[in-house]
Amino acid sequence: MDVEEHGATGRAAAATRRLLDLLERAGARGTFFVLDDVVRQDAGLVREVARRGHEVASHGQGHLHLADQGPAAFRAGTLAARDRLADLLGMAPQGYRAPYFSLTPRAAWAPAILAEAGFAYSSSLLPAWSPLAGWPGAPRQPFLWPGGVLELPVPVGRVGPLRLPFLGGMYLRWLPPWRLSTLVRSWAAENRGGHLWSYCHPYDLDAGEGLVRRADAGLAGSVMLWLNRGPTMPRLEGLLRGRRSEPFAARLPALRAAAAAWQPQDAPGALRAAPAA
Repeated sequence: MDVEEHGATGRAAAATRRLLDLLERAGARGTFFVLDDVVRQDAGLVREVARRGHEVASHGQGHLHLADQGPAAFRAGTLAARDRLADLLGMAPQGYRAPYFSLTPRAAWAPAILAEAGFAYSSSLLPAWSPLAGWPGAPRQPFLWPGGVLELPVPVGRVGPLRLPFLGGMYLRWLPPWRLSTLVRSWAAENRGGHLWSYCHPYDLDAGEGLVRRADAGLAGSVMLWLNRGPTMPRLEGLLRGRRSEPFAARLPALRAAAAAWQPQDAPGALRAAPAA
């Protein structure tokens, strides 16, 4: 889950706890990428996530596209958010997720800064075109940046002419169940099983929230983000049924062992063997 506020402050906590309860019933554990605003405003919620057996990772300091921050502001904000989590929980986060999955060609400098900051992995890249942020041609499987940070691209599946992050957020809510099942099977076949994962936000679980007009989504996008939130919990419950769910941190050895290295200047999607550890 990307833990962030959406409209009125305070609603994220209740929705986050609903997900924590669902995971507990399913015997599952997950990774919670927490925005620094939430860490500062509700430290108790962050401690509860960790106490209930889940990984707490960083969602950065501000919910802004990486390219709009620039390297200097990103470095300062990321270090501040990392240190606040470390002080709160007694250990530095291993993982980072960029708002909007905004690790794009315009922010190709970000992985080097994440490596300097000591992050082991990033889950910040959408390997397809998107109206908000995407990196078409980037690998769709986990890969290593030149600085050694492991990147976990959001799983995408083909819906018509587009590749969409079908198991997350608004897409998980709006795509019909039969289409989701087909996409899961296709993804598993294409990736030989692989490590499939889902994501959501507190607002995806908050059916009682009113319409929030978001400047980054426009009116139509804001309405799409608002409607049809009821199916989120049962669909997440269905995804967990009969499957093992672990935090990213617990999967790192296996993911890193299977990852190849990729450099942005390579041909789109090109992979080369990772150097020996």
